[in-house]
Amino acid sequence: MRKPAVIAAFALAVLLALAPRAASAQATLFYKCTNSRGEVSMQNGTPCAAGMKQEVRRIGEVKTVPVPAKKPEPAAAAAAPVYGDFVLVSGPNMKRMPVPEAATLPPPPPLFQCRTWQGDTYFGESNAPAPRCVPLQVTGIDGSAGLGAGSACEMKYDACTATPAEQLCDAWLRRLDEAEFKLKYASRDDEAGRKAAFESIDAKVKASRCSPVAPEPPAQNP
Repeated sequence: MRKPAVIAAFALAVLLALAPRAASAQATLFYKCTNSRGEVSMQNGTPCAAGMKQEVRRIGEVKTVPVPAKKPEPAAAAAAPVYGDFVLVSGPNMKRMPVPEAATLPPPPPLFQCRTWQGDTYFGESNAPAPRCVPLQVTGIDGSAGLGAGSACEMKYDACTATPAEQLCDAWLRRLDEAEFKLKYASRDDEAGRKAAFESIDAKVKASRCSPVAPEPPAQNP
């Protein structure tokens, strides 16, 4: 009489063993959804939409990955240092122009553009400036360059060409700008000489048709 009870107990044990574990609180449902175009998508815990082919998969608990710690923000770039204000000195710039009222004045004196033996250029009023004595190295009888060996120099001449008449005003005004620049920004050495040079050039420019200021009217006799 005990045989049916034993069989029933065995069957119950088999059914419990075969029961799907997805029913437990730890099971997770995944839905594989296929639309009419054959495109496949996977959904966690949400059934497929109507009209889509649906396949269900039950798996154990899905372990969650902890959110990574937020990386510290990079340090802000240091602000650019603030420097004091400086005045940019770029050299003489042409800023003077002959005025129409100076058209009745005589033309300016001739001016020559000269080049030194070292390649430097400058404007001068002579086509044959004095030569320059360039020192030479002098050696003694024994070939040494010590003191007492004497001194010597080589005369170097500047090559000068006349400035065309149509360029004379530009050349004179540039020469005036250069003289003013040297007077303002050069060292204090020979300041008197540089001032005299500027005043001489300024007087010649203002007495010609290149004058950047209107000439004064002639004085009338009483």
